[in-house]
Amino acid sequence: MLSIRRVSAAYRLVGRGFGMKAPRQPVARIRGWKYSTRKAPAVGRGTAPSRKKPGPAGRGSARTALVALVLGVALAVVGTPALLAQAKSAAPQKVFPYPIHKRTLANGLDVIVIETPEFKNVLSFNTLVLAGARNETEPGKSGLAHLFEHILFRHRWKGQENGYEEAISRLGAHNNAWTWFDVTFYHPLTFTANLEGRSADLPGLLALEADRFSRLDFTEKIFRTEAGAVLGEYRRNASFPSLKLEERLMALLFPHHPYGHTTLGYYEDVLDMPNEYAAAVAFYETYYRPNNCVLVIAGDVRAEEVFAKVEPYYRDWQPKPVPPILATGAPPQREQREHVTWDADVAPLVWVAYRMPAYKTGSVETAVGQLLPELLISPAAPLYRKLRFEKQTASALDFEEGTQGYESFDPRVLILSAQLYKEKYAERGQAYFDEVVADILAGVEELKQFSRRKDARALLETLKSKYRYDFLAAMSSPANIAQTFAWYYRFERDPEVFEKLLASVERLTPRDIDQFARRQFVPEHRAVLTLAHDASARP
Repeated sequence: MLSIRRVSAAYRLVGRGFGMKAPRQPVARIRGWKYSTRKAPAVGRGTAPSRKKPGPAGRGSARTALVALVLGVALAVVGTPALLAQAKSAAPQKVFPYPIHKRTLANGLDVIVIETPEFKNVLSFNTLVLAGARNETEPGKSGLAHLFEHILFRHRWKGQENGYEEAISRLGAHNNAWTWFDVTFYHPLTFTANLEGRSADLPGLLALEADRFSRLDFTEKIFRTEAGAVLGEYRRNASFPSLKLEERLMALLFPHHPYGHTTLGYYEDVLDMPNEYAAAVAFYETYYRPNNCVLVIAGDVRAEEVFAKVEPYYRDWQPKPVPPILATGAPPQREQREHVTWDADVAPLVWVAYRMPAYKTGSVETAVGQLLPELLISPAAPLYRKLRFEKQTASALDFEEGTQGYESFDPRVLILSAQLYKEKYAERGQAYFDEVVADILAGVEELKQFSRRKDARALLETLKSKYRYDFLAAMSSPANIAQTFAWYYRFERDPEVFEKLLASVERLTPRDIDQFARRQFVPEHRAVLTLAHDASARP
C-alpha cells in the first residue's frame, strides 16, 4: 500500500513560538513500511517522490539554487543606496525560482514543462489523471481507480506480454504510481536523453507513456491477475487497525458521497473485482482522456523543444466529456461517535475528525489549512505539549492523512490521530479515552481564541515565514517539484498556483484563524473514533 504523506524539513525554528514542520506532501509507503513522518493512506506500487518535503534525489542542487536566490535578495537589500533604490523600484520577484511553461493541445491535454537545468540530465515525466476513488460512483464497483493504476504497468507494448515494463526497464527508469481519492499519479524518473527513443528497439518515454495512456492494451487474463493482486494488497493492509478505522470514519462522515469508501474499495467489491472486467474497461474509457489528464515534465529540458516533441505523440488521443461527481444527499448534521474493537494486542488509538471545506487556491480557508499542522501537532503546539509531555497520555499525535486529507476537490476531512499507551488503557479503560478526547477537543477549541494571545500577531508572522521557506527548501528534485506542482495545479489548472498559495498564507491575520476554527471545528462536523484490543475477540 502506498501512502501519500508529507516529510518535515530538516531544521527547527529558532526563537519564540511554535516549532514548524514543512507543509505536507504525497510520498510513499511500500506495503506498510512507513517512509515519512506524515501519512495519508493511498494505494500504489511503491515509493512516490515526496512533494514539498525532500525525496531521495537532488537535495543539494535545489537547496543551492534556492539559497542563492535568497542570498541574492538579501545582498540587494543590504547593499549600496543605489541597489536599495533599485530593489524598491523593481517589480516583485516570484517566490518559485524555476520557469513554468504551459501549453494545451487541441484534445485538451495540459502539458506543463518546468525547467530545472542545474539537475543535469534528469528527467521527471509525470502523468496526473484526475480520477481516483471519488470517481467510483457505481454501487459494487469501488476500487477500480487503484486497479487501473496496476493495470497500466501491464500494458502490452507492441502486443507483447510485459512489453511496457521490459521496455521502460531498459531505459534504467525508476517507475511508479499512486492512487488517491481525487487523482492517480504516474511518475517515471530517468535521464533527459531517454525522452525520445534511441532506436526502433529502444523507445523513449514519450512513445511508451503516450501509448499506454491513449491505447492501453491488456487482456481479461491480465485484469484477473491484477484483481487478485489488489485483493492481496487489501488483506495485507487489513492487518493494520488504521484501515478499519478509516473505513468506519469515511462511512460515518460521507454516507452521501464517494469519499465514503477508501481508495482500496469495499472488501466485498474487491472480492468480486475479477468479475468486473466490463466495468473496469468503462472506467478507463471514461476517465483516461486527455482533457482529464495533465502531463508534467520537469528537469534538464527546454520547454519549446519538449512541446514540439510531445504534440506528435499525444495529438491522436481522443477527448471525451467527463461526468460530474455529485453528492447524493446532505452530510450528517450531528457528531458521530463509535468504538472499534481489535483482535490483536495493539496500542489504543483515538481519532478526532472534522469535515473540512474543499480546497480553493487563494481562499482564507485553504490558507489556514496550510498552517493547521503547526498550530495543532508540531512539538511546540499547546495540544502536542499537553498530550506528549505534560500529561504523557499519548505516545504520538499526528494528522492521519497529512493535509492531503482535506486538500480535495470536494469537502473532505482532517483527522487528528493520537496513539495511546496499552498499560494506561488496561488500568483506566474508557476513562482514559474520555480524557484524551476531551483534551483534543479543548486544544482545537483554543484556536477559536487565537487572536487573543498576546503574541498572536508575531507568532503568526513567524509561522508564515517558516511555511514559505520550508515550502521552497523542500523543492529538492525535479520529481518533488513536479509532484507538488501537479498536486496543486489540478484544482484551478493555474500555472501561478505556487505564487497564489504562498500569497494567501502571507495575507492571513490572527482573526482569520479564529473565524476558521469557529466555522469548521463544530460538533456537527465532527466524528470521534476509538480503537482498542478486545481480549475476548477471535481472529
